[in-house]
Amino acid sequence: MATAKDELELVDVAVQLKWRHQFQFAGYYAAIEQGYYRDAGLNVTLYERSESRAPIDQLMSGRVDFAIADTGALIYRASGVPLVALAAIFQSSPSVLMTLENGPIDSLSDLKDQPVMLSGGYMNAELLAMLANAGMVVDDVQVVPSETSLEALISGEVAGYNGYSTNEPFEFTHRAIPYRVFRPSDYGIDFYGDVLLTTETMLNTAPEVTRNFLEATRRGWEYALTHPDKVVDLILRDYNPLGKSREHLMFEADASKSLILPNVVPVGYMNEERWRHIETVFRDQGLLTGEVDLNAFLYSAEPDSLFDELFWAHRWYWLVALVSMIGLALLLHARQLHAEVAVRTRQLSDAKQQAEQEARTDYLTNLPNRRHLLECLVRYSAQSQRHDLPLSLIMIDVDYFKRVNDQYGHAAGDEALRQVSALLAESVRTGDMAARMGGEEFAIVCLNNDAQEAVALAQRLCQEMANTPITFGSVEFSLTVSMGIAVYENGEAVSSLLQKADTALYQAKAGGRNRVQIWQAGGDPSPGPGTASP
Repeated sequence: MATAKDELELVDVAVQLKWRHQFQFAGYYAAIEQGYYRDAGLNVTLYERSESRAPIDQLMSGRVDFAIADTGALIYRASGVPLVALAAIFQSSPSVLMTLENGPIDSLSDLKDQPVMLSGGYMNAELLAMLANAGMVVDDVQVVPSETSLEALISGEVAGYNGYSTNEPFEFTHRAIPYRVFRPSDYGIDFYGDVLLTTETMLNTAPEVTRNFLEATRRGWEYALTHPDKVVDLILRDYNPLGKSREHLMFEADASKSLILPNVVPVGYMNEERWRHIETVFRDQGLLTGEVDLNAFLYSAEPDSLFDELFWAHRWYWLVALVSMIGLALLLHARQLHAEVAVRTRQLSDAKQQAEQEARTDYLTNLPNRRHLLECLVRYSAQSQRHDLPLSLIMIDVDYFKRVNDQYGHAAGDEALRQVSALLAESVRTGDMAARMGGEEFAIVCLNNDAQEAVALAQRLCQEMANTPITFGSVEFSLTVSMGIAVYENGEAVSSLLQKADTALYQAKAGGRNRVQIWQAGGDPSPGPGTASP
């Protein structure tokens, strides 16, 4: 049992789950319950998926240290997002497209112009690739945001449903509803599932924490797969917001084990050549265009102890793998003899120069990201104190942004965020910084702007945002923003300034949104003069 001293020495670690609590994340629950994380010096907190927060967004905004997503992470990496894949829990993705057996859909082509539930972004890139291999693109169907209930499919409101082979088949069978499953593997698409991700920043600043977390997670999964009944008891007790029955969870455990393949490969195993194949599929389907350095994207465990443990646990597999690796190494060596060394060296040099800039830039909007803004705040607060200059922070939240994704789709939501970012970037002075904090949250740092000037800027932006329509193809809609303002006090910590601005923003939203609120010391935040009306 850990002592109080031990508990104080634990490193806090935040993990963003891909979905709601269920057996899909059993290994993480087991690692907490069995004390594997604690033994590794970690205090792990798991966060369920939020409707408005994608796992990769949560990870890149700095809200969590690790996140669970899918092979679509490779597409983000190609676009400059500094993600690192630590492990692939599912050797084959459970993601499938489901229809009613007695309905009008007999083939994927029958889904053309039909409403289909699909997750946003690249959460289920294998389904997009499956559609492409069947001669379709995502624009050929009417995308409906995913939800956990099957009622929309059963009632005929949608023609297709993005489900998991580990989950929905149980409910269909239990309710005696005949169903049909379209598996990506039947269309030549066999991707990993539930990829555990972190960032280059986490890997570089806390390599031991990353390594220990991964090792403890593997142990948790090994326990969960060998003691599914005990872990199901744990889920029923502590992790069951969906209200699943024991029978349902045991079905999920069995189905998950058949995809994780713990008796064939080590839990979380990833193969570079398979990732190369996934990259090729994405390129063929037009989903990926940028360059990908798989050496940087794929994590390589360094400690000998981890290799020794995995080797002896799966020695026959490793013997076969070793022979395959030798053959692969010879093949790669032969190819490398024909490579242009000078070109490769220049590419590596360019990549190194760009890496630091990319780590500070938001991948969607090209604005500075949360990390860059925090660094800027530290630097500006020192200048403010040294030269007695005012410093203001404006926190911004797009009002009711989820409605955009729900009504027009995630592509429209992404375009809206880009247009909001462009307006902010054009409106700040030289020397000020507009940044994306994550999701639909932004911030502006203004050096040498006092409270009155910050309020004036915020009010102008609030009005311009309300009067500037967002355009997406033939669609046009309006957005408003809420803003909270805080002014730096001499010697104040950056975290305190952020908290004050966040508090003011909360008050602006609670006061009706589409308004500006300024934080005042010694009392509740109060609106600045001329605050925009809702």
